[in-house]
Amino acid sequence: MKPSILAIADSDSYLKLATSFLHRLGPEWDRKIYLARTPVMPTEQQIAAAFEGTDLDPSALTVIQLSALNADTVEQDVVFASATGPVVAEIYSRILRTEPVAGRRTALISALPGVAYPATKKGWNYRRAGDAFICHSHAEARDFSYMTELHEGHQPTIMVSKLPFLNSAGFPPAQERQINRLVFAPQAKVPETEQQRESILLALEKASQMNPGLEVLIKLRAKAGEPQTHMENYPYDSLFENLQAQKLISPESKIRFDTGSMSEALVPGSALLTVSSTAALESIDRGLPTMVLSDFGVSTQMINTVFTASGIIGTLDDVVAQNFGEPSKAWLRENYFHRMDRSFIQSLEVLAQRARAGKLRTDPEILAFIRRQPLRHRLRTTLPTPLVKVLLKIRRGFQKSHGSRARTLS
Repeated sequence: MKPSILAIADSDSYLKLATSFLHRLGPEWDRKIYLARTPVMPTEQQIAAAFEGTDLDPSALTVIQLSALNADTVEQDVVFASATGPVVAEIYSRILRTEPVAGRRTALISALPGVAYPATKKGWNYRRAGDAFICHSHAEARDFSYMTELHEGHQPTIMVSKLPFLNSAGFPPAQERQINRLVFAPQAKVPETEQQRESILLALEKASQMNPGLEVLIKLRAKAGEPQTHMENYPYDSLFENLQAQKLISPESKIRFDTGSMSEALVPGSALLTVSSTAALESIDRGLPTMVLSDFGVSTQMINTVFTASGIIGTLDDVVAQNFGEPSKAWLRENYFHRMDRSFIQSLEVLAQRARAGKLRTDPEILAFIRRQPLRHRLRTTLPTPLVKVLLKIRRGFQKSHGSRARTLS
């Protein structure tokens, strides 16, 4: 009998991770995908983009309420919680609370959808109740291994796989040098300020003017106002319209926007520009010139320290001059472009076999841990972020006032 896996996703980037991960497992596994009904659910176009290039049928995608999850409603050997932290914590909680402690039959695994370096305590705490956590590079695995030392008791096994949308067996192909299209891959969280984002748009406009025949494409995850994994305070398409209204960008600008798949954008002859997007790895994987911007810093705040010593860091001036660096082989080997064998799949198969045989055990420390999960974790799985912030602010005020009253009475 085939091992079986259920992937549960909640947003566009995590749905892409789920589909590409299950595609890589192949038909040797029974595969199913659920989409959790949350405030960050992807649009129909984002769903189509996530399934593109896989052997999975998007019409089979099932939308569920997290409240429906328990040991009786999940039949698969493995649950892959491909979701934002609070949703992963809720999935794990609902399964672990309803499974037998000594004979659990559902293995729990999770991963992050892109670059997960450096490891963060917050992200780890959401996921440490699982049986395994999947890293995508040796550097990530070492960093997350340090996290396991922060807590006594149960810790998930650190597995090393490879980002499922990377096709290189090891080192990527040599870079193409002809650039006909410049693709900018934005991120919702960085850079933070309106002025920083406008400087990128102005540099892209200058690059299109200084390099005749160059197509400039901004590959959005979502248009302004559409849901995505992280909220975006200053969407690039809105800023572009504002700059045109101020006559800082020409009404005849050659810059265009698209929300299709990154695979469609990164055609031969393309080059990729980003502040910290995982799209940089997709571009390198295709042998395309790639640049990570350093104008706003290379730091944990910019989520791009992983690209230190990569050889592909540059500036907005380099963008205009079309000055792209070559990726370092030493960096590639440690970061996402290692050679894979079947050991990861075999480890996953063993985990599925143990689950089917009822040989998994839930540590009592983990049961205590999930019972202490903060209220905000559950709120974030059901309510829009602005409303969550308001409710938590009211709650903190209530706790503060009652704490002061208690001290006065004592």
